[in-house]
Amino acid sequence: MSEADIHFDFYAHLKSAINEQPNRGAITYGDVRAEYSDGISGRADIVVFDNKDDPVFVVEAKRPEGDGSRETDPYAADVVRQAFGYAGDLGAPFFCTYNQKRMVVFDAFEEGVPLLERSQKSYIISDPEEFAGTLLDEIARLSEGAQKWDAVDDVFIERVNTLHEFMAPRVEDELEDHLEEDDSFQEDFSQWTAAQGIEYDPSDEDESQEVRREFAEQAAYLIINKVIFYKILEDSPTYSQDIDPLAPRPNHVQDDLEEYFTHLVEEVDFEAIYEHDDIYSEIPLDSVESKLRAFINELDDYDLSQFNSDVIGRIYEGVIPAERRRAMGEYYTPPAICDLITRLTIQSSDDDVLDPACGSGGFLVSAYHRLRNNLPESTGSHDHVLSHLSGVEINRFPAHLTAINLAIQDLSAYTDEVDIEIKDFFDVKKYQLLGEREMAGASGSESEGGLGEQRGGYDAVVGNPPYIPQDSIDDKDKVRDHLTNAEIDADYISSYADIYAYFITHSTEFLSEGGDFGFITSDRWLDTQYGEDVQQFILDHYEVRAVIKFDRQLFDDALVDSSILILRKQSDESERDSNVAKFLRIKQELSLDEIAAVVEQDEEPNKLITNDDYRLVTRKQAALHHEAKWNVFFFAPPLYFDLDAHENVVDLGDIAEVSRGITTGANPFYFDHTEDFHELGLEPYTSHALKATGQVDTIKVTDEDASEWSILDVHEYVDEATEDDAEFGTTGEQQVKGWLEENDHSALLEYIEWGEDNGYHDRPTTRTRDIWFDLGNLPRPKILSTMFTWTTHRVFWNNADAPTSDQFYYVAPHGDVDQKLLGGLLNSRVVWLSNELKGRRAGGQGMTRLQTKVYETELWKVPNPREFDDETTERIKSAFDDLMEAELAHEEPTHKDTEEERDKLDQAVMETLGMGDRLDELKASIDAMLQMREEGAGELTTVLVGREARREADSNVVELPGVAEARESTTLDDF
Repeated sequence: MSEADIHFDFYAHLKSAINEQPNRGAITYGDVRAEYSDGISGRADIVVFDNKDDPVFVVEAKRPEGDGSRETDPYAADVVRQAFGYAGDLGAPFFCTYNQKRMVVFDAFEEGVPLLERSQKSYIISDPEEFAGTLLDEIARLSEGAQKWDAVDDVFIERVNTLHEFMAPRVEDELEDHLEEDDSFQEDFSQWTAAQGIEYDPSDEDESQEVRREFAEQAAYLIINKVIFYKILEDSPTYSQDIDPLAPRPNHVQDDLEEYFTHLVEEVDFEAIYEHDDIYSEIPLDSVESKLRAFINELDDYDLSQFNSDVIGRIYEGVIPAERRRAMGEYYTPPAICDLITRLTIQSSDDDVLDPACGSGGFLVSAYHRLRNNLPESTGSHDHVLSHLSGVEINRFPAHLTAINLAIQDLSAYTDEVDIEIKDFFDVKKYQLLGEREMAGASGSESEGGLGEQRGGYDAVVGNPPYIPQDSIDDKDKVRDHLTNAEIDADYISSYADIYAYFITHSTEFLSEGGDFGFITSDRWLDTQYGEDVQQFILDHYEVRAVIKFDRQLFDDALVDSSILILRKQSDESERDSNVAKFLRIKQELSLDEIAAVVEQDEEPNKLITNDDYRLVTRKQAALHHEAKWNVFFFAPPLYFDLDAHENVVDLGDIAEVSRGITTGANPFYFDHTEDFHELGLEPYTSHALKATGQVDTIKVTDEDASEWSILDVHEYVDEATEDDAEFGTTGEQQVKGWLEENDHSALLEYIEWGEDNGYHDRPTTRTRDIWFDLGNLPRPKILSTMFTWTTHRVFWNNADAPTSDQFYYVAPHGDVDQKLLGGLLNSRVVWLSNELKGRRAGGQGMTRLQTKVYETELWKVPNPREFDDETTERIKSAFDDLMEAELAHEEPTHKDTEEERDKLDQAVMETLGMGDRLDELKASIDAMLQMREEGAGELTTVLVGREARREADSNVVELPGVAEARESTTLDDF
């Protein structure tokens, strides 16, 4: 499509949108004109006027170059200046740059601000026709101040991304040509892919193209980042003594960059920002050289020192593809979260701070400013602050970013060292020196092993350890090795723990007594079985200052929820036990100071404080030893805590055994539809069974429910065969098979042989059985629970006496506990509430499912049936029968369909605890938990932490037709 086609198309869309709806808030639009030249030096592509014929905004539209994926950059300085010139000539308050896929709106009247730093708002366009109306609305909102501009940090990141969009496909083309023309480069490229762990078939064009694309994307970002970093440093007289990086040079622009960075490495005593792989420098960059030079010149219009967030880290997000970062467990931490953790853990300007997984340096940059803000003097503070910061990072590239990120925090000061160790944290021993400096508290040296000076403890350890599940940890023995150290003594921690658990334990070795610990991690440790071990470790080593959760996911590209852990190292058990731990759930946006005030405020234990902004539960730390799942403190209603503390409430595991249903090891062999088994002549050898929870939707399991599926049930025949005096073989299986053949059970024998032909006999579970096809006497329990719960909690009453698969759990009451009574108790809302809190949330369609393991089922809080008199027992059993019959009267009953019968059961159960007057409170609690799970299915990624106090006005989220992506928050002050 030509440039004229693009702007005439959008002109037509704007004209149609104005005709359809001219009145848009504060602006009533009038006319739109294309190729407009009256009163301007040139010809503006599009000018939009209001109903008084005053210009409102100018649009400069550019055509794509080549195919549709290579648009002209709407941030390019020449394009922006051209549009700005037209707006200035006309007196239009806004101007826009547009390339069909992206629109950037600028404030034309912002005086005293460099052109490229003016207020901007960008949109990635999904439908230009729909977007025309959206643009008219957005301009009106911007003119009223009802719409926010993008933050200057976001503007710059967006600008870098558009440059990358321009460069990457061109670098890919250069790479493809170079591979065809240079045999030696082909070998270099093969070595590069091998080093990256990339396996592909060069003869497969699709695979080859994918590899070339990944290489080109990384190469483009590496080059752009080098340009940015050298420009940042060039602004500092400290680093720009003898070189003018913008001076004309006879060679390639790449030589300019290499020369500058050679100078940088010689002048600064830390490792190069990048170890620039030779392979990147071998690729001709002729097609992007002019664009890079223009970008270098464009950077003169940016004040790169003004950014308030970790821009370098955010650019790093783009260098490594999201899939690769996920594989490494790396997720970029929002700056507000870094600031919150350093605010709560760094107490003075002399604190020594360690980040054991520093990534691109976000936490250390935040720590830098926390330390510096606490300094009483400013002179010389840059070196002072850096001398108190240490980081460890296993990957060389982000480690180099951390070094430069720290160095540029003060461009007026010279930096000759930063303490960043490129190493696996689990290869760093407690007394090993990082970098070259000594620390306060060092106590001698190691005579062997080359460890150098022993280091003292840090005053604060902060960070965001990688999220690597236990089954993806490369060398688990090395990671767990420190657990046997005397100070840690935590070999009891489950080997199923994810890697962040070991970052917690190993970091403890580096922390001084009384030092503060602040991590953001996955919150799985709050509600998993291995999490109980992590909790125990924390209780044995720390005062729990606060555990903080948010009602929004923190990482846009993470698949895990997160929690913040704030601890203080304490060796005195009595001090730990007397500490008041805080569990804080943030529901609305709060400033750093507001959150810190809640954490630091002295509170009495056993309080629940809740308001629109947050919920706070306080507990005496000694009591936490008796709570297996700390997640309850974030969600449990007040009623739950009263139930938990009641003397006549017990864990289900105290009155019953809970076990998993039958694990066959080969369900396709042992289970089949009943009619299919019958067609094979296997009816005598099967029993009706419950294979899946979808077979039942009422508490009472009927014969009809169980009739759809059957399970192979041959134990009586196996018993008879093995007891027969006749010998049919030397092994048990030979004996049974011979007996089956001799006694006319050919249908079963053929089926067994079919199973062996398909390998079912040689699976891990089946091969452990004496007779592989014999499941033994099939249990047929009355009470069945399940792993998953959707909208209605049910514990099934197995009236069909059907055996089940392992999708069901068997609940077997102890001998002195009435079975029907326990069935009634387990179907009450009292236990339902406990299930909501003891289970964990698993993703689902439209609603987050509740997932409950066997051990979590055993933790359900149940009124103790041993304390009931006969009258109470009969009342509950009768109410339970009524509930089951009421459900059967509905085709697919919900808990609302049988509310009257449920209320009757719950009333009887609550009265056993002296809480008969709190039934409405119990029902409201269940409704709230269900609503929370329903809302939890959404993909919400707002960070509920701001740097400043919140504004009074409520935020308003507007759906924008025709827009694929636009930022909602626009300044860090309005985070």
